[in-house]
Amino acid sequence: MNWFKSKKEKKQFSKMIAVYLSADYDKILVAPFFVDESWLYYEQEEIEVLNFDAPDEQLGESIKRNLDKFAEKNQDLKKRNLTDWPAYKASKLKTVKEFEKKYSRISISGLNEANIIIAMDAETKSEHEIDLRTTLSAYADNKLLGIRLRKLHQAQIEKKIE
Repeated sequence: MNWFKSKKEKKQFSKMIAVYLSADYDKILVAPFFVDESWLYYEQEEIEVLNFDAPDEQLGESIKRNLDKFAEKNQDLKKRNLTDWPAYKASKLKTVKEFEKKYSRISISGLNEANIIIAMDAETKSEHEIDLRTTLSAYADNKLLGIRLRKLHQAQIEKKIE
């Protein structure tokens, strides 16, 4: 068994998606990512839109489905501006500022090349810059994935970290 990779083997990237949640607009936006050769991650154009109260099983299925859409793709991003942001466009809100105010973001990514364990990271915007993370198997039951995402989101919006 070869414990060291040959220099010719291609680097595999950790999968990544972003989930945007808004109870006010009754939506969950699930955004799969691309990665380019310089390791820059960016959202794909096609965003999956769910109702905020979608069943946990459906939410978990969406997480897995969108992680599987992760791919490598080079694109010239120099001409893009904030209003080209795919999740913002999918929200159909009038301003990016309103989108950032009304939607909470949770990033979901593999912790290594094999993507066996995934991490869910939620920014809390606490004054002490403390964010939240939970990890679980990428092969976890769909319902469990949905439940864990909702619990993390609840902690995120309650901002009980001071």
